[in-house]
Amino acid sequence: MTTRSMHPDRDTDGFFPEAVLQQPFGPVTPTCWAAHTPEEQQALLEELDVWVGWLVDHYSLDRRHVPECWAQHWELVEELSALHLAWEGAYATTAHADAPLAWHERFEGARGRLADWVSRTGCRPGAHRAGSAQPAPAP
Repeated sequence: MTTRSMHPDRDTDGFFPEAVLQQPFGPVTPTCWAAHTPEEQQALLEELDVWVGWLVDHYSLDRRHVPECWAQHWELVEELSALHLAWEGAYATTAHADAPLAWHERFEGARGRLADWVSRTGCRPGAHRAGSAQPAPAP
């Protein structure tokens, strides 16, 4: 019988991936994008970009959910920012044991909204279309 190392630095079969993000510590604070200056927004976007890059890679998302120009569309920034906030809360050291499962349930809904927003932008790979998507009319 072989034993598997429980420490990622000692694992040789790749079962434990390398740490990419830091463990979130709670509680988290929402970002109200409109309350920040353009310079502050840029700094916040740079921080969010790290997480969005991880999200896209980790969950194999494609341009239908997160196009290359996502940061140029405020509806996508707001959705991804909210998803990031929920992720931080779900994986914070103070989170309940079922919080990651709840996050994945929210992520499922967010993927649908992201796809809807992306389809409204009209952007294609390598071809950004300026302007924001318009919200759907009320039923």
